[in-house]
Amino acid sequence: MKILHSSDPELKGVFNFSLAFAGAVKNYTLYPAEHAIAKKHLLNFSRHLTRFLADYDSLRLDVEKNSLRYGGEIVYQGTAEESDVAYLLGRDGVQYLEFKKGIELWEMQSLLKLINDHRMVDEENDGDIVTALWEQDYPHIGYKAIDILSLDAPAINLSGFKVAPPPMANGQASADFVDDAGSQESGDLFDEGIDEDFPDDEAPSVVLAITAKGNDLWELSPLERYELEKMVAEEEQLDNTDNVIDILLIILVLQNDREDFTATLDFLQDRFLHALTNQRFDAALKVLNNMLRMRDSFQRKKQWARPLFDDFLETVSRPESLRGPIRLLLDPETRAYSQQIEYLWRVLCQLSPTVLFTLGPLLPDIPSAKMRQALGSVIIHHARRAPEILARALPKFDEELCLRLLPIVRDMEPAIGNRVFLAMALHDSKGVRTRAFDILEQRHQLDPLVLFPLINDPDPNVRGKILALLSRQRNEQYEQQLLTYLQNGGNRIADKEHLLACYKALGCCGSKQSVPVLKKILTGGKLGKMFSRDAMYHKQGAAIALHGLGIAEADQILREGAAGILPDVRLACKKAMGQ
Repeated sequence: MKILHSSDPELKGVFNFSLAFAGAVKNYTLYPAEHAIAKKHLLNFSRHLTRFLADYDSLRLDVEKNSLRYGGEIVYQGTAEESDVAYLLGRDGVQYLEFKKGIELWEMQSLLKLINDHRMVDEENDGDIVTALWEQDYPHIGYKAIDILSLDAPAINLSGFKVAPPPMANGQASADFVDDAGSQESGDLFDEGIDEDFPDDEAPSVVLAITAKGNDLWELSPLERYELEKMVAEEEQLDNTDNVIDILLIILVLQNDREDFTATLDFLQDRFLHALTNQRFDAALKVLNNMLRMRDSFQRKKQWARPLFDDFLETVSRPESLRGPIRLLLDPETRAYSQQIEYLWRVLCQLSPTVLFTLGPLLPDIPSAKMRQALGSVIIHHARRAPEILARALPKFDEELCLRLLPIVRDMEPAIGNRVFLAMALHDSKGVRTRAFDILEQRHQLDPLVLFPLINDPDPNVRGKILALLSRQRNEQYEQQLLTYLQNGGNRIADKEHLLACYKALGCCGSKQSVPVLKKILTGGKLGKMFSRDAMYHKQGAAIALHGLGIAEADQILREGAAGILPDVRLACKKAMGQ
């Protein structure tokens, strides 16, 4: 082994690199990868490593307890915390990391992200970083991990134990029983203990006696019975969730058969739901973190696995899968801050964005203001991830949540944010509708087809703006929407000015396709209702629409109606033509 001194330029270069490496890992735990500070530390990490590899083929850091060594010398001394690189590598069984000449920036960045992704794994759960390193298979980063299966197990020394021979019928020892030294054994078969005269410098022999006298050996004292029952109870209550999850994750990584992979995934889903039900959110988070990493990694190796992972996420994001967490959140006794609750927020953030359909309506019913604030942050997280799902879920959100989301939607890319604002403009809350409508109007993004339901809005200003948009041009879709509205719901329009405005808009956007319907409205109807007030307004509206169409066929109907014998039709036609 090469001997290095503190003044050696090689050792000094490694020392500087190790500090840069540790600093980059720590800052990746504090800031997102795209943050300026995280980028600065990544470049510092890259600069020191590239500088060293310009003169050497590789740089190997041996990992010991909370420290890193190079050539036997400590180059970094860390502490036992989940932002310390030496602690994390040692905790997960990494013996050494080796950086090789030719390493690229993406490998360094990916390694920092990998370590950060695994930093919150519980200490008793080994191998996460090692498994991830194996999955990534970096071209210029080598490593070695502790092989647990190869560790030497302590041997049990049986040389000090002697077993007494079973008795014969007459109470004598069997002549053919021989101890491990080859001599025949005899004596009292019911003695059990240590030979008190045995020399102090030799190991005593313990004689285990098996008695043939009744059932005395199997009769337990009250104390022994208590201890036995206690052991059985502890075993029955033992939570083996972590062990089962660890095994299933390992099987999943190694599994190449699709059918077996699916079966393993089903078992893992069961354990995940069990963890949620029993408030073991740390175990549930470990499952999700590993699942998401595998989904990205298998994109290259096992493309068929990604849809299976997506199905898993969708299933565990449904309301029926979240009954346990929902009960916990709705319980007034639940503490706003605890380690498991912190894990729960992270679990909810990792689920499919379709969880918005469950979490959004739940928010107003949560008794704790601090819990509502934390859950609101989870909802905002998913809103940013999937605006299209947010738009579909919005009708179930209360006014407070929608108003809280407004500035978030403002910051979205306009093409995406506008779709969300269109959904908000149809919300039951007048306050939400008004705010969203105003924003869309400022952006010139009012879509009359999407916002057509607002034609019934209580605010006459909103109704007027929708009709104005429909009146701007001849449009078959606008025409059909208005015709359907007037035919199916026109008799329920209480505001007669609004009714006439709808017919006027139809005349502006319609075509000859509207003529038969308008003619029927104008001239049809039973004699008993012909002169009713509502019928009169509809006839006036039909005449206005026919005149607005401005086509010969419509004008002919108006002229015939103005010269006809029916007074309401004649009056409506003349008024529409300005006579």
